[in-house]
Amino acid sequence: MRIPVLTAVVLAMAFPAARAAEDDEYKQLAPLTSAETVFVGKIAKVTKGPVGLSNPPVHSYRFEFEPGEMLRGTKPEKGVYQYSIRTANPPAFDTEPTYVVGVNKDAVVALIVAGKADIERAKKLMALPAGWTISGDKPVSPWTVAGDTAWPKVGPKTSDALCVKTGRPALLCGNGIDWKVEQVPAKNPMRFKNDLFGDGTFKVTVTNTTKGVATVAAVLTDGKGGILWADSVLLMVKGTAHPFPGGGKVTADSKPLILKAGESVSAELDVLLVAGVEWPRGGSRMYFDFVVGEKSANNFFYYFSAVHDPMRDAAVKKATEGK
Repeated sequence: MRIPVLTAVVLAMAFPAARAAEDDEYKQLAPLTSAETVFVGKIAKVTKGPVGLSNPPVHSYRFEFEPGEMLRGTKPEKGVYQYSIRTANPPAFDTEPTYVVGVNKDAVVALIVAGKADIERAKKLMALPAGWTISGDKPVSPWTVAGDTAWPKVGPKTSDALCVKTGRPALLCGNGIDWKVEQVPAKNPMRFKNDLFGDGTFKVTVTNTTKGVATVAAVLTDGKGGILWADSVLLMVKGTAHPFPGGGKVTADSKPLILKAGESVSAELDVLLVAGVEWPRGGSRMYFDFVVGEKSANNFFYYFSAVHDPMRDAAVKKATEGK
């Protein structure tokens, strides 16, 4: 009689360990979730490009792939992309293994050696928005950082996949939707400080590139024509999600954005207002991933603490006045 009891105990102890190991496997695939196009394939050719003068230097390459199964997006015509990495020792790329490749525009953002199990996990992740993962075989969204404002109990359900922690649906943009992020020039440019890259305000643009009407589930509206940007876009800094201020306005009346063929909508988002970001001392480039649905666009500006610290304090004070 004791044997079944002992077996049950062993199994109970083994399940959490196995689940934790499976969760770690999904975390290894996390870079794929912010790629617009994901496919399984092999490297056909690698061509070395220029090496930067920084320390450590940036090594650049030109990859030619043999794309196979598509996991997200449309199959590339040529499978030729650029790749760069900052490292002291240049990497070596093996052309024998099968890879899961994630690309944005013409750049490789994820290159992962993958077996059959990895590919199956990648397929599950590709059904989710950028920054999401799977834990305990359940979807988990980066919107958990928004706490109670991540998703209301009365919010519209537009997807069967829900974040296990917040209840937020897995809202996607869909094929044919372009996501663009541009630096906004500084209002008061100072030479050698903010005259080239601005003060942390970025213009985001969603465009329907198809020939028909498109429903963009990942971009939410208030149901009256107003776009809820803070409830649609996340700022990712070094892999950590940060919501823009002003969110928590999704209601039962909220609807997905609808765009006519070729139509675009834009907004300006100020990263200085985002809470929880660790800003550098002195001067340094700050890189950001702006995430909406499965789309992710990277941009940067040069942060000077002497210039942008007081600017950030003033912007936060102004934004919180009257609250």
